[in-house]
Amino acid sequence: MLLNQVNRLVTKRSLINQFFRHTHSKTSEVLYPLESRRIIQISGKDAAVFLQGLITNDMRHFDEGAQSIYTMFLNNKGRVLYDTLIHKWDAEDSFLIECDKNITSLLQKHLKMFKLKRRVDIQDMSQVKLWSLLPQTNETFDRNLDLKTGVKLYKDPRIADLGYRVLTPSSLKGIEVAERIGENVKVEGNEDGYKYLRYKLGVSEGAEDLVPATCFPLEVNCDYLHGVSFHKGCYIGQELTARVHHTGVVRKRIMPIKFQEHVNEHLDKDAEISVSNKPKAKVGKLKSYLRDYGLGLVRIKDAVEANGLCIGNCTGEVMKPSWWPVEAPKEKLNLNKE
Repeated sequence: MLLNQVNRLVTKRSLINQFFRHTHSKTSEVLYPLESRRIIQISGKDAAVFLQGLITNDMRHFDEGAQSIYTMFLNNKGRVLYDTLIHKWDAEDSFLIECDKNITSLLQKHLKMFKLKRRVDIQDMSQVKLWSLLPQTNETFDRNLDLKTGVKLYKDPRIADLGYRVLTPSSLKGIEVAERIGENVKVEGNEDGYKYLRYKLGVSEGAEDLVPATCFPLEVNCDYLHGVSFHKGCYIGQELTARVHHTGVVRKRIMPIKFQEHVNEHLDKDAEISVSNKPKAKVGKLKSYLRDYGLGLVRIKDAVEANGLCIGNCTGEVMKPSWWPVEAPKEKLNLNKE
């Protein structure tokens, strides 16, 4: 009788363990819908040459096997108009430009203005939806890119922490996309988690962070994020970008701001950032924020050496992104603050 009770107890515990393993399986990846992003397709025999003269990066990376590049479109004064990711599409001369949804029509107008007699077709790809696939832990991950029909996966070309871009038909729901990617993929209802990660990392993206024609590409870390080539030929805005690079001095950059607590009040766009104990000592401007992290375009040396920063009624400090390279001699600062 005692033996039967023990056996029943063991069986019961086994069933309970199986239940918890099934219902609480480890989530390895998280899928975020990027509702703020849109796709423009550039196709035709002259597509690569056409884009080569307009962007900061080098289209020849695709000939070398790249599937995605990070790049920017500049105006003739060298300021950033639109930050984008360009993905290689199915056909040989076909590319997808991923951009902020609020500037899609402006970017299309910009492209058509320089099209001239190029054999290029420009069209909106509203039938394609974008997602961000991120690791659940702090560890970066790698996965098989051979997925089921209807899902395209691209490794983010900026930094490994940003995971993958997923392109699907707009008709697919999140749970369907997750099932096609693989097991243990959690689906979020909005992109706040992705945006929060970007702010922690210090990566700006879209017109909210980068108001068109206000910043220079090196100020927004385009060089650190593999988004500019200093060896290609001419492109719009190239002269000033090359000159700043060769001087070796970039005094202002986008950096993450860590607030002391969650920001519960409204902070104005481009709110002044000052040193806490010196209110008149301005070191930069706030670009965006979410909860306890934000992005600021700040004077690096002044912001790092400050004991604390003040934005409106909130306090915080600037953080050095872990992915920044070792500073060049002319830029070398004491940036060991973590």
